[in-house]
Amino acid sequence: MIYWQKKVIEDALKESPREICGLLVNIKGKLVYKKCRNLAQIPTDQFILNPLDYAEIEDQYGNEAIQGIVHSHPTTSAYPSPADRVSAARTNKHWYIVNPHTEEWYDFIPKEYKQSLLGRPWTWEHTNCWQLVREFYKAELNINLIDFDKPDDPEYFAFNPMFEDCYEKGGFRALEDDEPLQLYDCPLMNFSGDGLNHIAVLCENNMLLHHPQGRLSCKEEYNRYYRSITGKIIRYVGLFS
Repeated sequence: MIYWQKKVIEDALKESPREICGLLVNIKGKLVYKKCRNLAQIPTDQFILNPLDYAEIEDQYGNEAIQGIVHSHPTTSAYPSPADRVSAARTNKHWYIVNPHTEEWYDFIPKEYKQSLLGRPWTWEHTNCWQLVREFYKAELNINLIDFDKPDDPEYFAFNPMFEDCYEKGGFRALEDDEPLQLYDCPLMNFSGDGLNHIAVLCENNMLLHHPQGRLSCKEEYNRYYRSITGKIIRYVGLFS
């Protein structure tokens, strides 16, 4: 076993059942494991590599020296999850996954990965409520919605949401109280936290496509409960009325 792999396994065993993450850096021709902090709210199920750690390593060694991203699966196979595939496709880096208890490794070079809109696991970085709306608009309407800069910590976002401050910049307008709903309107809702911290999109037959934190993306009836936690409904300005 290579030295850096031993270091990763040692780290992962100490942190188990929490997932660990880090970078593989080419330093003078040798791969060196640099541990990074995992910011995920549920670190036993996912990881969010701290972007400040990434930036610090990048500043010190250069982006080209960062050869790979490594993380652990302490309770499952080393095979990448759908969330791993989605995240990896956005990094353009070699990915390495290990189960530290079995010492099973899996590595892959990411390529474009298109995930179903339904049944995807929630992650803060790439598979969240806004990302689902963006991908739905692209698939159904060929509209490219902007992606907002968001805080690193999802818990901070829950109590300091951005949707009300950003929707006009994204090409939406708020509906008046007497305006009827139509397809592709987007309710802004208050899930646990403060303010309107969740977005969904209206589909046919009064169905709501959305991705609540901690759940799989799904379609549900836009029922009395969801209407009660809706604080505003927004409509993309370029759509028909």
